[in-house]
Amino acid sequence: MAEALLINREDLVRRTPLSGNIDFDKVVHYIQIAQDIYIQELLGTKLYNKIQSDILGNVLAGDYLDLVKNYVRPILAQYTFLEFLPFAQYSLNNKGIFKHTSEAAELPGVNEIVKMQEATRDTAQHYSKRLVDYLCAFPN
Repeated sequence: MAEALLINREDLVRRTPLSGNIDFDKVVHYIQIAQDIYIQELLGTKLYNKIQSDILGNVLAGDYLDLVKNYVRPILAQYTFLEFLPFAQYSLNNKGIFKHTSEAAELPGVNEIVKMQEATRDTAQHYSKRLVDYLCAFPN
């Protein structure tokens, strides 16, 4: 079954610290991971599959569209960033793994990256709680 992405490049740039010149091909894999790990667990498989089907059929509307726009996208953006963050400065190709640096920039230390991950996880969990509260208030 084909899988629809619930967010796009614009959502990531608007809702996370990722810059506008980010190579989306490097991030798309982490969107899929975040959807599989976090979003499907929050929504449940039945609702998740319904939303996937509606997106793929180009018929996402009404309460389902509101749910995705107002609740799922903020969560997914944060969890995507959280999953991408440890790998952001690396690339992998047929010659190996490379760590990218810049002459005009300083690489953050491990503690700084951990702090960013913790802050991102806190934000994602806040949005997750909002989604759960919404789903409990409107179970249908």
